[in-house]
Amino acid sequence: MITLYHNPQTRSLRIRWLLEELSLEYTLKTVEFVPPVDGKIFTQNTPTGRFPTLVDGEIVLCESGAIAQYLIERYGEARLAPALDSPLRGQYLQWMHFPEGTLNPYINAIQRFKDGLPAVAASLSNELDIAVGYCDHTLSQQPYIVGSAFSGADIMLAVSLLSINLMGLLDEKHHHIAAYFSRLQTRPALNRALQVE
Repeated sequence: MITLYHNPQTRSLRIRWLLEELSLEYTLKTVEFVPPVDGKIFTQNTPTGRFPTLVDGEIVLCESGAIAQYLIERYGEARLAPALDSPLRGQYLQWMHFPEGTLNPYINAIQRFKDGLPAVAASLSNELDIAVGYCDHTLSQQPYIVGSAFSGADIMLAVSLLSINLMGLLDEKHHHIAAYFSRLQTRPALNRALQVE
């Protein structure tokens, strides 16, 4: 049985959404978020001290991108990812890792510096805006981030873009992202994942 250690205000939303998209049976353990103290970052009440944490038998994972790739490859049955020999496979892998490799480092740094070093946070916000513009431009050409079909890369990206939106860093110029959000909101699996436990 798969167990997801989850807090709705963290990246574990990605994995809950993915589990729903794959129609997998799982146990959801909602855990209260513990703010980091004294520089300690692995302080959550999960098997790894982090969110998300997924346990599947003897396998324990705590990186959302790795968890998503693992679940799609193990249980996806050719859903939510282009085939290995597809010309879209490279772009899919790029977009699977873009949120954590590019967007989230800015998100984390802006949140860290916004009170004590607002000028640094403002500069980082400008750099983040360039990366968000890249997403918006890509979505101007296709309905989903890897083309015409929804994939796991959309789950990875959308949760980061949602965080950016909640920080007030999306605006009218990102109208392709706004339309993208509207498309994603029609997915029953996302609505189930957003339900309050």
